[in-house]
Amino acid sequence: MCERFSLSSPLQEVSERFGIRQVRFAYTPRYNISPTQPVSVIVPHKGERMLEEHRWGLVPFWGKDAVNADSSAVHEKPAYRKLFAQQRCIIPSNGFYVWKTVKKKREPLRVVLKEGGPFGMAGLYEIWKDTRGKEYRTCTVMMTRANRFVFEYDERMPVILDDAAMDDWLDPLRNGQTDFLQSLLQPYAPERMRAYAVSPEVAGREELGAEDVEPVPGRMAWMKR
Repeated sequence: MCERFSLSSPLQEVSERFGIRQVRFAYTPRYNISPTQPVSVIVPHKGERMLEEHRWGLVPFWGKDAVNADSSAVHEKPAYRKLFAQQRCIIPSNGFYVWKTVKKKREPLRVVLKEGGPFGMAGLYEIWKDTRGKEYRTCTVMMTRANRFVFEYDERMPVILDDAAMDDWLDPLRNGQTDFLQSLLQPYAPERMRAYAVSPEVAGREELGAEDVEPVPGRMAWMKR
């Protein structure tokens, strides 16, 4: 499960990285994003990419918040079928957190790309209105089996898309092409990732600063490079 992630890159860097042409909210860099909080979401709009703010966690009628969706079965489930076919998004991030058990304690690590900078996680979004007409925008992160790098910490990982896959994922001409869309949802190349130990504050405190996601010297021995 993807429990927390970060998007601490400046807006200009995010916009340039993903080719965003319109931003519809007051963007703020964040180091520790958790379920039910607002997140940045990239959606297609009239042939361009637009950055919106959605709530992390679809609000399904059948139960608790759906913050993650299983990529292997999402096209088969009635609740997700329409979203998979027509309402796909990119959720930008520059790191997600996993936990390693050390002497019966869960120690957080931050997983990033070796080249640095933001990357795009595949997502689905929903827009609905309550009985008073108030609009809600929600999203979920697509998950796939862990690559050999992440598997030491978790059996699942977010679907990270390369540039070509992001183009296809957002392309409305791909709507309904189930087999092709499913082929995009693969584990990311493990050799392009690294992880390092960070402050245990990640597990409890939501408002973090840059110093909280710096490598922790005392736990560098089991840091993955």
